Amino acid sequence: MKHTLSQVELSSDALRTAELLYKQNELLLEKYIDLLLEWNEKINLVSRNVSRETVRDHVVHSLIPAGQNMLETRNEWIDSGTGGGLPGVPLAICMKSKRWILNDNVKKKMRAVADLTERLKLKNCDIEAKSISLLDFEKGTGIVTKHAFKIEDLLRLLGSKPWKTIIMWKGADDAIQEIKSSRKKIKATIYRFSFGKDYPFYEGKGLVKIER
Repeated sequence: MKHTLSQVELSSDALRTAELLYKQNELLLEKYIDLLLEWNEKINLVSRNVSRETVRDHVVHSLIPAGQNMLETRNEWIDSGTGGGLPGVPLAICMKSKRWILNDNVKKKMRAVADLTERLKLKNCDIEAKSISLLDFEKGTGIVTKHAFKIEDLLRLLGSKPWKTIIMWKGADDAIQEIKSSRKKIKATIYRFSFGKDYPFYEGKGLVKIER
């Protein structure tokens, strides 16, 4: 199967842009981290012994596509496999003009996310506690997902739904191997993080943008 695959290196400027976006929305993002850690004591939304600093890294990580204007082309985005709300809640906080559907088939996690968004007073979020294969899509909907699916598994679940853009947070090398082994023809761009040794959290990570 012949795929269309290109690669782009993102320098540390991309990280600084995401950190600036975090700073501009710091009050609400810090409250989100508080609520996420509070809920994490009841159900496993992130690793049990995760530090606040690491959660903050995950939030900044979630904001990188927003800082690179990758999300401007769609008005509605589904965050599938959202777990505790990553990346969808930070993106909804920073991009209030967009509609965000927070989706996971684990109902107890979605009850937590519903509480988070209510306490954060986010009016641009909907909660869907079911498989993405069961969701009704608006034509041209975009999808974001952070370490929740293999590429071919997500495409299989989506079937013939009218999505236009998928952005996945993945290890860059893993994404390339998944694309090369896929039985579905894929048009993708890999954005490889090249932030340097001062940022070990991002080592080997990247974004995958799949388009129709």
